[in-house]
Amino acid sequence: MKNHSLQHYSHDLGMAVHDTWTTTRVKSALAMADSALSLHVHVKTLAGTVTLSGRLLTHRQCERVIELVRAVPGVLDVDAHELLTNVFTPSGSAQPPNAEETSEYRPPLPRREDDQ
Repeated sequence: MKNHSLQHYSHDLGMAVHDTWTTTRVKSALAMADSALSLHVHVKTLAGTVTLSGRLLTHRQCERVIELVRAVPGVLDVDAHELLTNVFTPSGSAQPPNAEETSEYRPPLPRREDDQ
């Protein structure tokens, strides 16, 4: 019985170390790609699944973050449902996207050079 308990504890400790190492790798990959990304994205790892949260400026940045995270060794899955994007209105106030709550049509904004 004691041996089984020790093996279970050892496995849990090994998983925690692996998750911590994966979180560090993800944060490093984001910082190397763009320091602004690493400042606005929070990373947690549990059993190889990386959970991302935070708020970025564009959908393109969100896609880039997810792409970078998936390329990190040790990442088994990415959960980005808490990764939000600011939508800027002409008044300058930021609002989270709510595309599923309204059927309002918004014409596409003119593309800026930094979004390409």
